[in-house]
Amino acid sequence: MMEVGDFIGAIHLATAYYVGEANKLTIGLPEDAELRHPIVEERLLEMMSASLRYAFGKNQKSTQKEVLEREQLQDLATACFNACLSMDTADFLFGEAFEYFEQGSVEGIFLETLEPHILEGRIRSVPPTVVKALIAHYTSREFDSRLEEIICHMDTRTLDIDQVTTLCKQHNLYDAMIYVWNRALGDYITPMIDLLFLLIPLLQNGVNENESSMHAVNALKVFPYLSYTLTGRVYPTGEDLPEAEASNAKAALYYFLFLGRTITWPKQGGKSFYTNPISKSEPSFPYLRLILKFDAPSFLSALNEAFEDPFLNGTADSEDTTFGQDLSEEQAFCQSSMNRQYVVSILLEVMGATDFPPQDTIYLDMFIARNIPKYPQFILLSGSALHRVIVGLCNCPGEDIADDCQLSVEYLLTVYRPPDIDVLVELFANAKFFRVLKSIFRSEKQYARLIKTYFEDGDSGDAVFDCIWDYLRPGSSLNERQTKEARRVIEQHARRLVDIDCARTATIIDTCAPDLHSIMLDSIEDQPQEQFRYLQTIFEPSDTKEGNEFKRPAMAQNVSFVELYIRLMCQFEPDHVNTYVGGLQSGDLRLDKVLPAMESSGAMDAAVMLMAREGEIRKAMDRLITHLGTLEVALEGLLVAGMNAHGSHSSNEEIAAGLRSLQKYAQVGVWLCQGQMKTGKRLLKATRSKHRSNNEPLNEEELLWLDFVDTVVRIARNCISIQEKPPVSSYPLVETNGTLSETDAIEIDGERVAVSLRMFVQTVFSALLTATSSSQAVSFLQILRSFLSRASKASPSLGDLRNVLGDIFEAYIYEEQILALANRLLEKDLFVHVDEAASLRQKGWRPANQTCEACNKKLWGPGAAGGIYSSWEKARLKNAQRLDNIREERRLASEGSLSAVARGKSRARVTADPLEEAGEASGASNAGEGEAGELVVFHCRHIFHRKCLDNLLSENGASDEWAFKCIVCRHNGC
Repeated sequence: MMEVGDFIGAIHLATAYYVGEANKLTIGLPEDAELRHPIVEERLLEMMSASLRYAFGKNQKSTQKEVLEREQLQDLATACFNACLSMDTADFLFGEAFEYFEQGSVEGIFLETLEPHILEGRIRSVPPTVVKALIAHYTSREFDSRLEEIICHMDTRTLDIDQVTTLCKQHNLYDAMIYVWNRALGDYITPMIDLLFLLIPLLQNGVNENESSMHAVNALKVFPYLSYTLTGRVYPTGEDLPEAEASNAKAALYYFLFLGRTITWPKQGGKSFYTNPISKSEPSFPYLRLILKFDAPSFLSALNEAFEDPFLNGTADSEDTTFGQDLSEEQAFCQSSMNRQYVVSILLEVMGATDFPPQDTIYLDMFIARNIPKYPQFILLSGSALHRVIVGLCNCPGEDIADDCQLSVEYLLTVYRPPDIDVLVELFANAKFFRVLKSIFRSEKQYARLIKTYFEDGDSGDAVFDCIWDYLRPGSSLNERQTKEARRVIEQHARRLVDIDCARTATIIDTCAPDLHSIMLDSIEDQPQEQFRYLQTIFEPSDTKEGNEFKRPAMAQNVSFVELYIRLMCQFEPDHVNTYVGGLQSGDLRLDKVLPAMESSGAMDAAVMLMAREGEIRKAMDRLITHLGTLEVALEGLLVAGMNAHGSHSSNEEIAAGLRSLQKYAQVGVWLCQGQMKTGKRLLKATRSKHRSNNEPLNEEELLWLDFVDTVVRIARNCISIQEKPPVSSYPLVETNGTLSETDAIEIDGERVAVSLRMFVQTVFSALLTATSSSQAVSFLQILRSFLSRASKASPSLGDLRNVLGDIFEAYIYEEQILALANRLLEKDLFVHVDEAASLRQKGWRPANQTCEACNKKLWGPGAAGGIYSSWEKARLKNAQRLDNIREERRLASEGSLSAVARGKSRARVTADPLEEAGEASGASNAGEGEAGELVVFHCRHIFHRKCLDNLLSENGASDEWAFKCIVCRHNGC
């Protein structure tokens, strides 16, 4: 492979031989690794040296294939790293190999190949020359974050500390610099001083966008550094420090921050570090003040994590204090003074002055309030100090931290009970700490104030209902005084409660305090739709619509609520009024309170039902007639407007709706008249004779029908007369079951409207005829005669009267047919004719069975022997076909006359001619013909084949051919 120029492949293959991954028997290498490694290692080093010489020698001679050669150099660097790491010969890698790459000015390839090996932990130590080149290469390409990660994964004992720290500070690699100081020298104070040096100009001059922005970013690293170190972790990798080293690191930082004065560092030959280098006048705890002034929330957040570490438990947890003289100054300070109580005391002293604004001190209050409940045995503060903390939390400077302040108060109140709780309650209310108030009122059993707090808390939402249920439900533990106070609060906030959830308010009030319904409804008097929802939840809960059992609410006993509900239903759900009213009991309503609303909303069907149920049938019909008159006026106006508007879509819809309303109330009127007939039955035998004279006045039921019929015919006549005026525009209406409905695709002429109106009349007359046919109390002819009398007086001419009669009788095709039908219904001997017809059906001889008494074969019916049934069926089908042909010939001959018949929306019946009758008779007579011949039936109901009977008679010596007699029972035939 080397001879053909594939030196990279050769290095990979040799490396495989070294580690034992390739087939070693091919070239005779030993299986034993100890014997194989020296052999392969020597050859592999020679191959890498030769490859490096060849690659960089060729690279120096030609630059035309630089991109390709760069890729080859990348592969060569990778091969060399894998080979050297496999053989553990880092000296060759960082010596000869790096020198070739450096001389060829491509050390970046080598260094970037080195990076993943360091991050993966395969290489921990790197020579200083390589480290210097590494820093220079990555900083020149602004790979700062990658460089810091590389340095933080290296063994600092092999680094040149001065070189690395200088370069890191020069290039603002503070994470790497801190890591080197901590891990290489165990120095945790020097990085703090370097970071605080960045803070001083920022506090004095502010942040300059051009020069100090990077300093500000690096200065902020002081807080994660404190957080990591004070919790025993390596910064910035997060690994756990050994226990002894972690203790030294914590002691150093606590000593630096809480010693209370400036320090000289390093201790040997160092100089004092002043936060105010000019005046050198330092306050107490200068470094702590400097950090708090820069960013108090971030420092307290880091310190909050440090409080969880047992290092601050104090000397009580130290088992061995006899070797205090062997401790460092930092450790001795921490062992004697450093604990949570000391830290809190110092923070109160430092931030208690006027140097810190409320925006900073509020975070100290939150820090104290949250840590005292967690460490009550380590932190002790006076009541006045805790009261000051609570007051400070109640005066939070911004809405963004209000919830954090409230949470802190909740923490503190778990271990501290202030004596002047009423004074603090006012503060909590002003701060809108509703959770705190709820907790206090609940523990103090001030339930009225608790419920009021739920109303004031805009975020509580539906939780107020749970609170009301807990304390006002049946069987609650509240006494009478507490219950009254709670109810008073609900009354005061009735509108608020309904606004939260109207339906749930109705449910819980109906269960816990039903006497407050009127107050709730009055509170939303300006919102009738909400009143409707409120009442609907009580009177018609949604679960009853799913088939569950419904208990009549106690609220239904108050008639005014039911009436209000019906009035609101007329406004918001008029189609449901009739259904709901139908389920009420008699006496639940006062008609004068609900009828006006029903009439104005168009729910006249419900109004009629109510009046009929109260026995006011006549008044109900009068109101219905008045309403029909209103519908008539509206429909006439729409028809006239439709003609002028040339069939506008809105007019079409309104006309269709008007026609549907007429049909609807026609059914209501029929129901009303039929109901009166059921409730007004009389004992005819006791009060009237069987025959009524024409002059006898109409009874109450007949007058009801007469008024209703007269109104219906008048409406149809007036509206049709408008249609018969000069041509009107067509309407997009189609007929559906006698009514009209809208369509956007089809337009028809005004005749369709007239057809619907005629059907409106015919529906009423059909119902009248049906009702009078089975009643002796109401006479159709009496009503018809009275109606015609009225119509003749109202109509100015005979032509108008003729049109009225045509509308009435058109449902039955011909006028003479309806009159004949009425006469037949009124014939007194009708029953006689029916009885006579029934008697005739019973005449004749019926065979006792279907089989011949002689041969026992089936004689008639399906499956009869001799093809009797099939012969009859064939004859019937033949005659039916002949009759269809005759009808078709007549239809073609009288096509003109049939078109006139079609005007009545029904086909005229074609009477069967003699040929038809003859065909039917012929079919019947042929039914008995076939192979079996004639049949003989005797008066005794025995039946025979004629042939079988002749044979039997001849065998018994009968001489007369027609002297038949039943062989079975010896009876003569009839």
